[in-house]
Amino acid sequence: MPEQLTNLQITGKIQAEDSSTSTIVFEAMFNPNTYTVNHKLNFDTKQAPGTAGGEPEFKNKEPETFTLEFMMDATGASKAPVPIKDQVSKFNKVTTSMNGKTHRPNYLLVQWGTFIRECVLQSANITYTLFNMAGVPLRAKVNATFIERADSELNARESMLSSPDLTHKIIVKEGDLLPLLTYKTYRNQKYYLQVARINKLKNFRKLIAGTELIFPPLS
Repeated sequence: MPEQLTNLQITGKIQAEDSSTSTIVFEAMFNPNTYTVNHKLNFDTKQAPGTAGGEPEFKNKEPETFTLEFMMDATGASKAPVPIKDQVSKFNKVTTSMNGKTHRPNYLLVQWGTFIRECVLQSANITYTLFNMAGVPLRAKVNATFIERADSELNARESMLSSPDLTHKIIVKEGDLLPLLTYKTYRNQKYYLQVARINKLKNFRKLIAGTELIFPPLS
């Protein structure tokens, strides 16, 4: 039986490399059908007057952006209804609200299946699509665009930790998730069940802080 895809989660962090402390999580009721990843390269195309064209000179690569579109629902069609205003408020608190300590919005960790990124929110559009007789919103569509933090601990570890021919040992910190640790090591979280078996974990959903986990080479 195929494993059920976990719900989209957006975790807000006060500090860039925060762990489980001072975090707040928004979990989508319905997962996106698609996501869009955008890459942009900048070139200098200046040319001398009177010429037909010139060789584009590479300048830089902008941070990767990605867009997720998902639905909020308060009709009770699939789960106990949560008012749309409460769902929107939670989303805004995680992604857009200014933090009083840092005077900036939260740093974000977006997790959906094997798609895991550390990022910040660039923009979000919320479209209300269904209302009750009193005009209270019952459904909303969220279109959110994020900017990847290329220098973050998670994203920067790709070249250092992802070597599949080395054994890695990681000490579990409070709030760590096995799929995310597996992703950090192999850049693919699909091996987390094998890692759980190798480490003889009885409950991989609740890791104990201080435990040493072994991530063996990929065969």
